[in-house]
Amino acid sequence: MSLEIIGTGWLSREAYGSEKLGRNIEYASRTELRKLGKEDGLFAYPVKNFGRLTEISQRVCYLTALALQDAGLEYAAGNKLNIGLLGTDEFGCEQANLDYFRDYVEGGRSMARANLFIYTLPSSPLAEAAIHFGLQGPLLYFRPQEQSIESLIAAAKRMIAEGQAEYMLVYELDSEIDRCHVIGKI
Repeated sequence: MSLEIIGTGWLSREAYGSEKLGRNIEYASRTELRKLGKEDGLFAYPVKNFGRLTEISQRVCYLTALALQDAGLEYAAGNKLNIGLLGTDEFGCEQANLDYFRDYVEGGRSMARANLFIYTLPSSPLAEAAIHFGLQGPLLYFRPQEQSIESLIAAAKRMIAEGQAEYMLVYELDSEIDRCHVIGKI
């Protein structure tokens, strides 16, 4: 048994695609990021409350769908999958915290909207993907200065070898291009 990357989905500000399937589809000239999933049929079923998700949470959902498709893994509403998630990004939840505090100040410093509060955790985008796709494995967020993508892939392989999950998704989110790698047995 060898544990390797068996699929990769990627998303930039202009295009999206997948490695194994060789997809490279430009979208920026024809649609907005938030409408991409519906217009291009990226999800097997609609993501509940997709419009209220933060942009990074929407991107993570797109990446998850693309990576699972690239790896040949199917998901369906109501099905649970033994797949874990590991992620790192450039800014953590900095923008979500700014949005929440701005809303708090605009609300007279007495209350901010609860739907903004949930995103003040850096793991929230991964959790949104886990909920929609029925992923039941471990979910961890690592700060970028503490972890490289190679160390996350190594950690994912260890978690699979230890029986914590059948597959692991490893997210690499940054300002230029986002990637999600599916780690599994080949």
